[in-house]
Amino acid sequence: MKTAILPILALVCLLVGCEEERDTGESQSVGGNRQREPVVHQEPTRVIVTSDDASLPDGCHPRQAAGLVISFVNAFNSGDQASLSRIFFLSEGPSPPDFAERGYDPWSWYTVSEVEAGGKIESGFVTYDQGELLRYFAKRHRKGEQLRLLKISLAQTGLLGKEDNVGFVYVLNRTARDLEPGLGGPARIASGQGAINCTNRRIFAWRMDMKAEDKRTAREAANWLCTDPPGWKPGEAVVACR
Repeated sequence: MKTAILPILALVCLLVGCEEERDTGESQSVGGNRQREPVVHQEPTRVIVTSDDASLPDGCHPRQAAGLVISFVNAFNSGDQASLSRIFFLSEGPSPPDFAERGYDPWSWYTVSEVEAGGKIESGFVTYDQGELLRYFAKRHRKGEQLRLLKISLAQTGLLGKEDNVGFVYVLNRTARDLEPGLGGPARIASGQGAINCTNRRIFAWRMDMKAEDKRTAREAANWLCTDPPGWKPGEAVVACR
């Protein structure tokens, strides 16, 4: 993990206490080589809000934030580059003056990491560049990567000194042909944090981690985030909360 991203990760971890999180995504053996076929998820369109907060900025209440992340997931799964470029924004410009003493700490990024059994974090991908991010999305689409959002919770407001920036945490299923066996457990659970600008309705930061040898079900992995609604089954609806 590049050291430049550490200040941002530390900030986002403070939002939530950085908990991580398992459900479908099996491997198959073809010709003696393990070829992991991704599960093609049907992204839920229904959102169940279990708690809200009137003080949240317009455009960033739980249902609205969940809708934006669902739009991102749908565009990611379908390889819709035009939608991805509208929904996700990365900037290499200087940090806001009240955010860092150095003039060029990155504040807008996308990173995917693997967490080994002992807790060591291995960097899988990190970028601060919009063009590189879109090329990465296209590559992941060719690898058959699919995401399915399970839960999302709004966290700290006022990120980077702007009241319309809000952090969020999430849990999702992630499958792809090239994911290592055991990564994310049988449920292929990934979790992480991100940030939204509520005025322009764009995501400008995203961190996604997967644990090796995770043994939990999707419900177990997501139970720390938002209260389970009565009768809720992971994958049938997205749960959103404050």
